[in-house]
Amino acid sequence: MVLATPSAGMSYYVELPDGPLRWDSFLAEDFLSHLRATCNVLPEASSTAITGISMGGYGALKLAFARPDQFCAVAAIQPILEPGLRDEQIGARNRIHHASGGPPELIGPARDAKVVEANNPANRAQANAEAIRESGLAIYFEAGDEDFVNAHDGTEFLHRVLWDLDIVHEYHLVRGGDHGGPTLIPRMRAAYTWIGSVLCGANPEPSPSEQAVTAWIEGGMAGDPPPVAPSSKEFLRVVRARLKPLREQAAVEDPNTNRRYGVLP
Repeated sequence: MVLATPSAGMSYYVELPDGPLRWDSFLAEDFLSHLRATCNVLPEASSTAITGISMGGYGALKLAFARPDQFCAVAAIQPILEPGLRDEQIGARNRIHHASGGPPELIGPARDAKVVEANNPANRAQANAEAIRESGLAIYFEAGDEDFVNAHDGTEFLHRVLWDLDIVHEYHLVRGGDHGGPTLIPRMRAAYTWIGSVLCGANPEPSPSEQAVTAWIEGGMAGDPPPVAPSSKEFLRVVRARLKPLREQAAVEDPNTNRRYGVLP
């Protein structure tokens, strides 16, 4: 495995359409190409993940949502996210992090609303939802519920946006977690363990029990299913197969039944 990061300063990995800062283009094109040419890195998206912490989490999410075909997974730890789609929706509570500085087009009193909205991960998810769903991009993000710059507001907002878009993701609100501090190392371990599970998630040859369940389903589910452990994937396949007619019936009355996430009031 190769772990690589450029020295980004306080750039927020911003992409300026008409300016000198082009972090999206640099990371997705120049940087990845350089790593693959010099570090024996596999070229497939299935072997490429992007992660980040704080400002880096923001950068990782916005890049992955813009180019989901280039990564198998994205993980963001306490990303600096703002809870809105437009600049005017962001109040003082969620501008505290501006005191640390950043590109003036994105951070501070003179920031450009168009730049803010174009780089916003939630906006990118909305604009690119179909491609994200089709890519199978694995998404993980988290924040502490005592974050001193209130970044948890933005992560909760992104969670709700992805839910409404029916985009698969894993989201954690860490009780007692702050922006750094003693919870950070365990949270990093959890995120990178999750990345490892995605990278190592290739399906092996089906086991005898998997083959037996497949034969039972394809045979019309006649008789009792093969004996399987309740903690196994095969158990879930049996339950889902039995529930399929009920789900199909429910979908006639409510097409949202076929969504992963329900349409909530």
